[in-house]
Amino acid sequence: MTPNNINPNSANSDTKQEEHITFSVHDLIQTVIANWYWFVISVFVCVGCGYIYILRTPKIYSRTANILVKDSRKGGDTDLATLSDLAGLSQRRNVDNEIYILQSRRLMTEVVKQLGLTVQYETKDGLRPQDLYGQSPIAVEFINDNDRQGFRFEVSLRPDSIVKLNYFEIFGPDKQKFKQEISAVFGDTISTPVGQMIIRPTLYMSPDYYEKAPIRVTKGNLGVVTQFYQHEVKSFVANKQASIITISMKSSVPKKAEDVINTLIAVYEKDAIDDKRGIAESTGQFIDNRLEIISEELSEVDRNIEKFKKDNKIYDIVSEAEQTITESAQYKTDGLSLENQIRMTEFLKEYLLDPTKTNELIPGTLSINSPAINSQIEGYNTELQRYMKLNSESSENNPIIQNLGNGLASTRRSIIATLDSYISTLQIQLAALRKEEALTNQRISSVPTQEKQILDIVRQQKIKEELYLYLLNKREENAITMVITESNSRTIDSAYGSPRPVSPNTVLIAGIAFLFGLGIPFLVIYLIQILDTTIRGRKDIEDNLSVPFLGDIPQYSGEKQRGSFVVRENGRDPVSEAFRMIRSNMNFMNLGKGEIKVIMITSSNPHAGKTFVSTNLAMTFATTGKKVVIMDLDLRRRTLSKQMGHGGDTNGISSYLSGNTELQAIIRKSKLSENLDIIYAGIQPPNPSEMLLSQRMEELTAELKLRYDYIIIDSTPAMAVADAIITDRLADLSIYVVREGLLDRRQLPDIERLYREKKFHNMAIILNGASSTKRHGYGYGYGYGYGYGLDEEETTTKKGFWGKLCEWTRNKFQKK
Repeated sequence: MTPNNINPNSANSDTKQEEHITFSVHDLIQTVIANWYWFVISVFVCVGCGYIYILRTPKIYSRTANILVKDSRKGGDTDLATLSDLAGLSQRRNVDNEIYILQSRRLMTEVVKQLGLTVQYETKDGLRPQDLYGQSPIAVEFINDNDRQGFRFEVSLRPDSIVKLNYFEIFGPDKQKFKQEISAVFGDTISTPVGQMIIRPTLYMSPDYYEKAPIRVTKGNLGVVTQFYQHEVKSFVANKQASIITISMKSSVPKKAEDVINTLIAVYEKDAIDDKRGIAESTGQFIDNRLEIISEELSEVDRNIEKFKKDNKIYDIVSEAEQTITESAQYKTDGLSLENQIRMTEFLKEYLLDPTKTNELIPGTLSINSPAINSQIEGYNTELQRYMKLNSESSENNPIIQNLGNGLASTRRSIIATLDSYISTLQIQLAALRKEEALTNQRISSVPTQEKQILDIVRQQKIKEELYLYLLNKREENAITMVITESNSRTIDSAYGSPRPVSPNTVLIAGIAFLFGLGIPFLVIYLIQILDTTIRGRKDIEDNLSVPFLGDIPQYSGEKQRGSFVVRENGRDPVSEAFRMIRSNMNFMNLGKGEIKVIMITSSNPHAGKTFVSTNLAMTFATTGKKVVIMDLDLRRRTLSKQMGHGGDTNGISSYLSGNTELQAIIRKSKLSENLDIIYAGIQPPNPSEMLLSQRMEELTAELKLRYDYIIIDSTPAMAVADAIITDRLADLSIYVVREGLLDRRQLPDIERLYREKKFHNMAIILNGASSTKRHGYGYGYGYGYGYGLDEEETTTKKGFWGKLCEWTRNKFQKK
């Protein structure tokens, strides 16, 4: 420190009070560098935690399968397109509906049952759990198994086919734990707190399991396990322009993921085939019923023809009738076709009106030449299938099921109305045709009445024969359908995947752990910087105050001499050097301002180090041969007196000011220096301020000026009471002590106001407790000044390896 370090009133002093204390990125960087070892420790701990996490986390593998849904809107087609008129096989399924079916609880429940996923076998492989799916050395058979009961227990394997069971735990509302240990032999029926069971060895049984950790057997609730795998298995369409569904699953056991996906596809395809066969069976039953009725009607017509011929003795009536109706053949052919359509439409209407067939599929194989009716029947059957599936998985009170039921009823009524309209249209066409036929028949009126009657009977016979043959043909086609029915999907890729796990990602976890290791101390330091509003160094004072700056005193953590004395006569420690520099700066402040003999020490608040500065500044002057006296004018707290062990003295300044004691009786010689005297406070008076304003106080100061070169006054805090301002009238120099880490920076404007309003005579600032390193980016390294010429044993504190390493690295950063 040089005289140039003194900060006098400058041209910009008028603006400093308006400046705001801002946060500097440079300061933050300096603080980070000064605390580098915390970053090293934090990175080491976080990376270690990440490594332990990797060791404890099971490796997860991903498996994927692809299936093609034969959706006519997205390019999928069926190999049975040539039989598209058979039993509704021409219907296409929406891909989104198929995804819903794949994710349904019904299908996943079947998968869980087929693979036995409600029972899980686990052991420990180092720190991480290992799923023994497909390679468990034991198999547990539960007697009187309850799918709703969940529990687990541990099995320890021993030689001679002995197993030990313990740590039983029941899940659910009736959660219980049992520490009972049970020993048994393979194949025995074992009674346990969770029920009876039989444990058998598998092909994977080996002596290696005798030394391994116990096997944890978990029996899960069927519904809970199903829900778990519903969540684990994902189904989605990767390309919206295609009808390919991708099914994926992640598991710690690749074989389990493959089995679950492949089994789900197999169950899905079987379910689709069963749906189609259900439609074909319903159609077959309808055809059989109609064949039985028409067969009886055809037999009745044959009997009528036979009876008519016998009664009228007609033998070659067919030849005669054909000759008679040669001219009207075309009308009769068209009439037969229309009547056939009417009969088929009426048969279908009777089927729809039958209340016993409300929840049965409408036969779709009857040749009704109406695209609108056929489209309605196809849509009705599709919605009915969806209704029956949802109804089997949920209750009838489900709003979705109720809406579907209402929609089906409305559609059924709409189909009946369409059938009525279609029948009316056919009847009108038939009436017109009959009118034309009647005109032709008038020309053959000579045909005998008997021939006309037989023609009617023959016509009925032909109608029923055509209908009968048509139904026979459809029954054969439906039988073929039931045999060759295929699924609505085709497997493109069975479950496959990479042999490398997808998690945990070692590189990612290590990177995140490393970033956390850097981020945590950085965040802590940043928050400390933001939240710490105390003085952090000389820079805060110089940037925000125009008060002259005398110097800074480093933080002292060693043993003090008597009271607060640290400065020694020949001491070359940083604190002693700091007080010498302050003494020199005081001489420069004295240039052109007169002699300084009375120095008052004050501060903003207690514990700032007023007494420490007073005693050691006095000792600094005393070591130069100057006569110095310290007065404890803090009559309220009497800190100096108490530290020196004279807090209970009756003779002191208070007794002198009250006129009870003479001056010579209150002056005490210091044992530390022959040039240093001390006047203690004495007893605490009831009116300290009035005493300090008394004439005897001024007389005391005047007398002491004659006897001593310097008078150091240890006063009260300026912000607490008025004593310091009262005492200032006696001082030639007022030193305001600010302690680093104690004074709130928001109080700096108050100090500036005291200086501007000249509340203190010849005011100057001392920073006490300054860090010897660049704490918070402030402060000064005393190795460049205060420690010059010190012996090595005087300047070096004994440090361990880490302390020396930290100091060496810190010095490297500071030099840069």
